[in-house]
Formats: sequence, structure tokens, C-alpha cells
Amino acid sequence: MKTRLDSQMEPKMRAATKPRRRFWRDESGSFIIFGLAIFLLMVFAGGLGVDVMRYEAHRTKVQNTLDRAILAAAALDQTLQPDAVVLDYFAKAGLGHLITSEDIDWVATDTERRVEASLDLKMGTTFLRMGNYHSLRFPAAGAAEEAASLSEVSLVLDVSGSMGWDSHSGRSKLYELKRAAKQFVNMMLCNPEGSEEPGFDWTDLPNEADCTVDEDKISINVVPYSEQVLLGETLLTRMNATSEHTESSCVTFQNAEFSTVAVNADPAFEHERLKRTGHFDPHGNRNNNPRDYNAPCLDDDWREVTFLEDDLGDLFDVIEDLRASGNTSIDLGMKWGAALLDESLKRVAEDMIADGEITNAFEDRPFAYDKRGIKKVIVLMTDGENTSQDYLHDAYRSGPSGVYVNNNNGRVSIYDAEDDSYYWPWDGSWNDHAYGDGDTEECGWQGSWWTGWRWVCTTVEGDGATELSFPELWEEFTIAWYEQWNFTGNAASDFGYHQKNTNLNAICTAAKAEDVMVFTIGLEVPDGTQDTIMRNCATFPSYYYDVEGLDIQNAFASIAREISKLRLVN
Repeated sequence: MKTRLDSQMEPKMRAATKPRRRFWRDESGSFIIFGLAIFLLMVFAGGLGVDVMRYEAHRTKVQNTLDRAILAAAALDQTLQPDAVVLDYFAKAGLGHLITSEDIDWVATDTERRVEASLDLKMGTTFLRMGNYHSLRFPAAGAAEEAASLSEVSLVLDVSGSMGWDSHSGRSKLYELKRAAKQFVNMMLCNPEGSEEPGFDWTDLPNEADCTVDEDKISINVVPYSEQVLLGETLLTRMNATSEHTESSCVTFQNAEFSTVAVNADPAFEHERLKRTGHFDPHGNRNNNPRDYNAPCLDDDWREVTFLEDDLGDLFDVIEDLRASGNTSIDLGMKWGAALLDESLKRVAEDMIADGEITNAFEDRPFAYDKRGIKKVIVLMTDGENTSQDYLHDAYRSGPSGVYVNNNNGRVSIYDAEDDSYYWPWDGSWNDHAYGDGDTEECGWQGSWWTGWRWVCTTVEGDGATELSFPELWEEFTIAWYEQWNFTGNAASDFGYHQKNTNLNAICTAAKAEDVMVFTIGLEVPDGTQDTIMRNCATFPSYYYDVEGLDIQNAFASIAREISKLRLVN
């Protein structure tokens, strides 16, 4: 039951709660609070952007300064100490307080300068402090290197008979090749810019004062090829080659050997010796005496390979002495051009250096393929297609031939192993011994017109017969003479066009797999297939030059300039 007092208090209490309710329900001014929150967030985001922009600008300035500094310090022509150059660059940029010598690593020699710098820096923040980020970390690092590359070049030149023909220039292909090759070696060893003087006579040596290429940086091999590649006894006798004769200094490779660059030059592997090419006449008829000019390996001094040479005068002489004769074996030229760049011949080079036949500066050549700063290059030139290459089968290269020569009168006997008998071609008889070995009954008509003729047989005491080795046999008789009897077998064959193209593709692929740069030049080669073969051999299609006449000089000069670009590695 309400009392009187309650009744009196109720209106007063109701009146007191009305303002509070109005305050609780009043929404005026609430957007100001939200706006303040958004404003603070915007200030923080804007501050973040400012701090990030300051950070990125500072980081970029430091990194760019570091890049410029180490590039300048790594230059080979830089005379100051590398760390001093880097510190000076930072000081000039107003950043000297950020770096010390301890942050810089460097190596400097006559042929190589490498500079590395690494910084781990922090930058203080302004607005990000509100988010408890008082600094931002930024690393700056870089490395620069300039090295005088040690180049090894094989100049593989076609000297087959067709090189003696006239080119489109009106002079012989060989004449144009000599001019171009001389310009090439001059550009490589002396003046990378070459000589553009009209009428310049490349039979003369350039002025040594014009030479700008450092000595002992580049070695050049010259590999003339026709049907074969003549290594010469100086080089071949230091390899793991057979020694059945010394009439020719070439090697006959089997097809599988073109899939690798290296040749087995280590004498420790007696069972894998290089097969010296037989000296024989595959083209003379059965009644001819063997002719040396028919042999696959022609032993002319001007054909001989030049190994690890850097003397400009000597190379000019080698190129000037080149002539033209014989078939074409592009695959063999490429095989030896690649092999002479392979480190498997280092022992051979060491022996030649010890004997004073190669300069001491090349004691470590041929270098390994993975040596830093080394560039190996082959320039392969041809004027035509592969033709044929004659060779002896293994059974006819050495050892006893089964052909016997009488010690007194030179009569020949030929042994037939299947019938175990000897054929005497001078009288068409078969016997159980060679003529001259043992007693021989000789019969003939004796008498005169006035005494009468009678058939008389007498026993002649043998004066001996000597069995010829196969190398001795081929000095006296042609392949046609030996193969005229069906029991002697086929002594020789030849690698033909298609097989030699397959071999060329294999050795080009093997060389490129070792990162050897291969440039190819076709001088007035037949259009179509041969263009494709030579282009496929090159490292890139653009490294193949299809030229005519005088254009061969431009091709060699372009290649020389391309190699020169590869000489500096940054």
C-alpha cells in the first residue's frame, strides 16, 4: 500500500531521470569521435608511406653508389687500390659514414680484378614509431669483376684442290683466304680494330707499335685440312699413336670417335692407341708403282698443324705457305680443331715447351673448359662439300703381309693362308714355299738348231725370300695390284660423303657441348644442303657466314671482333 510519502516522492524521481535518459539517447557529436579515429589512422598510413619512401630513396642511393663504386674499382685499368676507390665513391656521395674497409673484399692481379661489398644498414623511422617500428633494415651488396680472358682459338682452313680455283673476286679462293686469315690473326694478336687501309698488303707484318692486345693471352692453332690433317712427327710422336711407319703423320679415326672432343694422347693406354694413317696408293692401277701424291696423308711441310702459337710473324708465314690440293674432309679438320683445344693435350704441350717448341707462357694450356675467364673458339672454313677419305682396314695396316720377295731377282710369291700354298705370279704356279725358300726345279728348252732342242729341268738352290710387312708392301705396290687376286681380300675402303657429314655433325655437337664457340664460313659453297650443314655446325645460326670472294675478309674480321667482345667479363 503506497504511503503518502511515496506518493509525494514519485513525481520528483520521475523528473530526475528524464535528463539522464535524454543524455543516453542523444547522438549529436558522435561522428566527431569516429572522425578522430579515422584521422589518426590516415596519419599513420601517410606516415607509413613517408617512411617507406624515405627508406626506398635512401636504399636506392646506397645501392647505386655501391654498384658504381665496385664497377670502377674492378676496372683493369684502375691504378688505385680497390677498397680505396669504393670508400672514395661513398665519401663523395655523402655516405662515407655507412661503409668501412672491412665491408669490402677484393682480389687484384695483372689479368683480373674482383671487388665485392656487403652492407647491413638500418634507417630510423618517424611515423612508424607509433607502431613500435623504430628502424627499418636494408642490406646492400654487389660484386663486379673484370678479367682479361685467356682465349684459345683453332683456325681450321680448307686447303683442298678446289681452293686453287678462281673465286668471284677474280683471284683464287686460296689467295682470298690467305688475306682474310692474316687479317684475322692480326686482329686477334695485335690490333682488334684490324686495318681498313685500302690496298693494305697482308703479306707484310703490321707495325708492332699498333699492337694493343696483351701478350700471352691468346693462343692460335692453325689446322689446314684436305683429305687428311697432317699433324707432323713433332706432334704425333708425343701422342699415343701407332708407329708402324713414319711416311705420314696423320690419324684415321673411326666413326664413334667423332662423338667426343678429346683424343687419347696418353701413352699409358697402349690398347687404345691412335691409328696412324697408312701410306698407300689407293688410286694407281696394278701395273703402276705407288705414287706419293695419291696417298691419303700427303707429307708436305705446308700442310702441317701449328699448335699453341702466338707469334704474329710465324703465323703469317704459316698462312702464306698454304697451297691447294687433295680431297675434302671437313669432319677431320673440325675433329683436330676441337682436339687441340682439349686439356687432354696438356702433357703434349708440356713436352713441347720443355723442348723449346712452344713458349713457356703456355705451360698450363690447353686449359680446362671450366676455368674462369677462358674462352675456346673454333673458326671452321670450307669452300665445298665433304668428298671421300681412303683408309686401310686394320688387318692391312701393319704386320706380315704374306707377300715374299726373292732376295736375288725380286720375284714375288703370295701366300694363301686358306690353302696353305704360295702363288708365283711370274709363272702362274702354286707351290708349297715362297720362291727362293728351298730348292726349286726350273725347266726350259735347251739346245740349238744344229744339235736339237730338248726340255731340261735343273734344281736351283734357293737364295732366300723375305716377307714384306704391310708398310713395306705399300711402298712397292698399289692397292689394285694387291687386290687383283681373290684370295688376298679387300685391303682398303673409304669414308664417303654421307658418313663424313654424319661425323661432322657429331664432332660439332661434341664441341658445342663443351661450350666451345664455333664459327663457320662457307666460301662460295653450293646452296642448299651444304649451307644447312655448316649452319648447324655453328654455335648459333648467325655464327655461319655464307660469303663470296672478297667477302671472306669481312667474315673473318667480324668473327675476330665477336671474339674480342667475349674477352672482357663483367
